[in-house]
Amino acid sequence: MKKFIFVSLIILTVSIVLAAQYKKHTVVKGDCLWDIAGSYYNDPFLWPVIYEANKDSIADPHWIYPGEVFVIPNVPAEQVSKPPLEEGVVMEVKGAKSKVEEESKTTSGKRAEEMRKKIISGKSEEAILFSVVQAENYAFTQKAAFLAGFITRDKNLAIGEISELIKTLPDLEGSSTVLGDDVKLNKGTSDGIKEGNNYIIFKYDKVVGGYGNIVRIKGILKILKAEENISTARVTESYETIEQGDQIMAYTAPDVIKGEAQPITDEVTGKIIAFRDTDPIIKPFTIVYIEPGSSLVKLGDVFLVYKKEPGNLLVPLGKIQIVGVREETASGYITSIMGKTEISLGNKIRLVGRIGG
Repeated sequence: MKKFIFVSLIILTVSIVLAAQYKKHTVVKGDCLWDIAGSYYNDPFLWPVIYEANKDSIADPHWIYPGEVFVIPNVPAEQVSKPPLEEGVVMEVKGAKSKVEEESKTTSGKRAEEMRKKIISGKSEEAILFSVVQAENYAFTQKAAFLAGFITRDKNLAIGEISELIKTLPDLEGSSTVLGDDVKLNKGTSDGIKEGNNYIIFKYDKVVGGYGNIVRIKGILKILKAEENISTARVTESYETIEQGDQIMAYTAPDVIKGEAQPITDEVTGKIIAFRDTDPIIKPFTIVYIEPGSSLVKLGDVFLVYKKEPGNLLVPLGKIQIVGVREETASGYITSIMGKTEISLGNKIRLVGRIGG
């Protein structure tokens, strides 16, 4: 009798645990996987969780039929934070040719305060702070794409380098170079450098095995004066500390895309191949690099990061939005993290959202 009660208690406990882990949904006319995910998880991009848990009865995620009964696994709570572009300090200077310039989010609070009164346009007007506002209908900004950088095998991007840092204000002598400071370049008109042109400041960073080097975009400069073999330029955008020896390459504005990603069930999978920074804690808006590249990935794509557990259970770890696409790889931001499970190198990803289909 005691044995029977003990076994019954085990069965009851297992049943309670399973009931806590799963719900059930009976498909009705008009249902699709992303609508069901939106209903249960308040996030249609989590449709693969339901698909993977019911693969035995779903031959094609595009097609489900009334009367089918699906289990709905529980998923970890989602953790989100504000994007880095809303953490920066943006300044408008009266009379300046360029109205908007942003202090890097990596710059200290003290530096941001100093920048309030810094002379950017060569005049003494005080800078006016205002909030960063995302351009209407754009999935991400050009600045976000610049900050993400990219991976390349090309070792010949550089057309020159910064040979000297010039401090424009005595009180900032010896401090790090940021926007508004001037620099000298080791190239001039004989190398094709032209006054008024913009160039990207960058450095080659760590090697990603099998794919090339990470290129860190550190800022933008504009040529003020070009002589035959040397030039003077002003830093017009600064994303991190700019140093002597940093290289420059031709300026190309990154593409941005309008619209909002919609759920998609195309079979596009890949993996995380690198993180830009070495921070041991991966959090929302960490810069990440994935494969595949342009053959399968588009700007604005949303990928679900996941892991597989026994029983074909898919556990979502977070989401990535793509802001840059190269031939072999793509760059993006982790836009959310789910639960306390850490996203890591090699995690699998699956396309769940796309702008414009």
